[in-house]
Amino acid sequence: MNRRASVIILRDKEVLLVKLKDLDKALPRSTWVFPFVELEENESPRKAINDLLREFGINYSLRKEIFKYVPSENPKLNYVVYVVDYVGGEPNVAARFQTYKWVKAEDIIAYSTTFMDTNISNYLKEIASKPEEI
Repeated sequence: MNRRASVIILRDKEVLLVKLKDLDKALPRSTWVFPFVELEENESPRKAINDLLREFGINYSLRKEIFKYVPSENPKLNYVVYVVDYVGGEPNVAARFQTYKWVKAEDIIAYSTTFMDTNISNYLKEIASKPEEI
């Protein structure tokens, strides 16, 4: 079974998505995805995400929410998805991904191909519907 750690990076009501450099063989319809890393046999998902965000140059605060799922079209792929709040830093994703963009949480469904399960989609809808903090 292939294992991946992924991260939802929240900036106010926006989510950072990255564009794949090449076709993702595990999820061929995906182009824009949450940042992720392939995990080695006994690699800690949380450490892998910490390393990825450090590589990106992003300062962040880890939230308590963690999602786990197996995409329906590829049951051999197992995801652990962390959620973080963006604190600062200009994302430098070039070593792993083509580019990035911030997408409004309310618009995330337009990008949801295979990388998002219902729990994540509902979580982001809830974030989008929260009133602005003053």
